[in-house]
Amino acid sequence: MLSNAKGEKKMLGQTVSHFKIMEKIGEGGMGVVYKAKDVHLDRLVALKFLPRGLASNLPERERFVHEAKAASALNHSNITTVYEIGEHDGQLFIAMELVEGKTLKQLAGEESPPLERILDVGIQLCEALAAAHEKEIVHRDIKGDNIMLTSKSQTKIMDFGLAKLKGASKLTKTGSTLGTVGYMSPEQAQGKEVDRRTDIFSFGVVMYELITGKLPFSGEHQAAVIYSIINDEPEPLSRFRSGVPESLQRIIDKALAKDVDERYQNISDLQVDLKRTKRELGSVVKEGAKSDKKAVAVLYFENLSPDPDSDYFAAGITEDIITDISKIENIRVASRNAVLPYKGKPVDIPQLGKKMNVDAILEGSIRKAGNRLRITAQLIDTKEGFHLWAERYDREATEVFELQEEIAKSIAAALKVTLSPKEEKQLGQKYKANLQAYEYYLKGRNHYDKYTKTDMLAAMQMFQMALEIDPNYALAHAGLGDSYYQMLDKHFDTDNLWLVKSEEASRKALSIDPFCVEAYKALANALGWQKKFNSAKRTLERALEINPDFVSAHINSSIVYAAWGDFQEAERRLNLAWQKDPSVPFSLFLLAMLHLKLGHYDQALLVANQLLKAAGSTFYVRVGHQILSDVYLYQRDYDQALQHLQKALELDTSDAYGKAALAVIYAAQGKREEALEKIKGVQSDKILNENVLQKMAELYALLDDREEVYRCVQKSIEISPLDWWPLEYNPFLERYRSEPEFQKLLTETKELIRNSE
Repeated sequence: MLSNAKGEKKMLGQTVSHFKIMEKIGEGGMGVVYKAKDVHLDRLVALKFLPRGLASNLPERERFVHEAKAASALNHSNITTVYEIGEHDGQLFIAMELVEGKTLKQLAGEESPPLERILDVGIQLCEALAAAHEKEIVHRDIKGDNIMLTSKSQTKIMDFGLAKLKGASKLTKTGSTLGTVGYMSPEQAQGKEVDRRTDIFSFGVVMYELITGKLPFSGEHQAAVIYSIINDEPEPLSRFRSGVPESLQRIIDKALAKDVDERYQNISDLQVDLKRTKRELGSVVKEGAKSDKKAVAVLYFENLSPDPDSDYFAAGITEDIITDISKIENIRVASRNAVLPYKGKPVDIPQLGKKMNVDAILEGSIRKAGNRLRITAQLIDTKEGFHLWAERYDREATEVFELQEEIAKSIAAALKVTLSPKEEKQLGQKYKANLQAYEYYLKGRNHYDKYTKTDMLAAMQMFQMALEIDPNYALAHAGLGDSYYQMLDKHFDTDNLWLVKSEEASRKALSIDPFCVEAYKALANALGWQKKFNSAKRTLERALEINPDFVSAHINSSIVYAAWGDFQEAERRLNLAWQKDPSVPFSLFLLAMLHLKLGHYDQALLVANQLLKAAGSTFYVRVGHQILSDVYLYQRDYDQALQHLQKALELDTSDAYGKAALAVIYAAQGKREEALEKIKGVQSDKILNENVLQKMAELYALLDDREEVYRCVQKSIEISPLDWWPLEYNPFLERYRSEPEFQKLLTETKELIRNSE
């Protein structure tokens, strides 16, 4: 047999037809592959032989010939070319193009390829599959081992042994399965009839593996893997790799949809989305592509203090060290939230380093007892596992600011990065005045991030206590300015005095520190509330000039761009914000809302589900279910809409938007009396924001009450002119949009925004 060592050795140097065999290069269940030379055309080829033991097996012979026919029917640069099929000494063979390089399986296992490279591979694969599907050929065994990447970065699909051809006789009985278990689609794993969408699912598995280094579905045995494919949702990409844009997560989610009708229906549509994501990623990739930059991740320091409630202090120290390192041009540092999933968990340093694509990882612990502070820190090389630097500090707690700067400089030195005079100066530019004020500020920041009324009031109290100790603490003034604004924006109160206080606090912060980006963000919010939209836009752009990585400014500027009607730029900014800091769910919330209100329901569904996975507070869980409810409502799936809305209302039974949304569902179902009864409780609510009023406009449109529709629409625009654009896309308001009165209202609002101060 050719598969044993003696037979293989015998083949070397033999001439088969007009091919001289040179060396064995591979072996699989369907054959042995040799490198050979075509002596007629003087070119290298690959010869694939059906094993001698299968030569008399009719089904296997049919399948072997079937592969040759499938591949030879295709002429594409991303598909291995078949030259001929022949028989020698009772053995079938296929002569095909010799492809030298590495398989995608090897690429995923050996490296952490740049996302831009992965997207390029994916786009080429789409080209190949599109060519096959156009000929009505379904591959049925797309996997990393069947795809080669050449030294010229060209992708080649191989092995069409399981391909399904139009008009060909079936090689398997209905109910049987063919393929490689980890890459099978749910329908393939269950032995059902498959079409080109099974290749799209397998493509999604390959892409997931390239991005994360792991298969999305796993198990201890084949049955467990199949169960996982049919029942389990894969972990988000960000769990295993930082910096993955949300648009790429959406693409993978849609490709791996278990229901074939929810999956991409054509590989060409998937390719369009990949190309768009590659364009979006382009500028970001270029920024981080310098080969001389060292990459480091700072894990959250372990809190060893006697008081477990002092976790905020250890977290704050960690985040400030990250901020300090980010000021060093030749060090690329993972964002504070890229490492958030690993907080408080044991990690495998080499494995984590590979996932995050960093050269070194800093880990440590903090113990604060009274006025004493003990910090241990160690920088570990992720490839070799040895210590690049380690230190233990026993200091007075008041020296914490100098310690943060010292650690950042030590990391630079260990990575052999020389600081410029400018970087030395920037590292020294931080708050150092008072430890107690700093602790109050960290507590305030911790409360602020929870976005509840109780926490927002607690945040104000902490910031004010910091300012009582140090009235010149710019960040504390900025924190107050932001918290005051949130009282109005999150509809915790209606008193416009909050707005006055917000602008005062923000301007006070900037008078102390003109480079305080947090203060610019807070000031822009206050200006926007006063309908000074152009001023707010300029303020946000100034913040991004100072710090191009300031996520909050990217998020808030997306709102302005949407109001200007530039939805593509709004989406780009939100994707960029999520990519830079995956632990800030607000960017996902706004992205889901953007897709929802523009009628992009598939995208809204995917992003809202991602929001639920990323949610760190009740607020985001609630709004995530509200968005899902609206998606299903607009698609007329009232049962699903009601199910998600009930989950949202369970988290806040007094929520006016939830009550109004319930009334809309009742009206859509034709339950007029129930709808009117439910909306009574909303109408009596003193706090009706623009979102609630637009939801009420939907209700009255369904109830055919034109006067109430216009009243709610006008009131919503009065409260927030920036939110005019959902009215132009809302499906329940379609009949009103052609009316001159409605168009006049929208036109005047657009002019107000563009001509504002």
